[in-house]
Amino acid sequence: MTLQFRADGAAHYRAVRTVRTGDAGKLGTKVTATSAGSWRWYFPGTTTTARIVSAGDAVKLR
Repeated sequence: MTLQFRADGAAHYRAVRTVRTGDAGKLGTKVTATSAGSWRWYFPGTTTTARIVSAGDAVKLR
């Protein structure tokens, strides 16, 4: 899975970090937000599993 970020005003998401799932299929990572924008998870799919893109979660900074 790839964690992607799209800064406010940007046209496209960019890859921030790629992570693997654990034995139970869970995943997680920790990153520091340095600008406002949206975060999402992306899985490109395989020959047996469909491509999946999560909905973006918006982050605003003060």
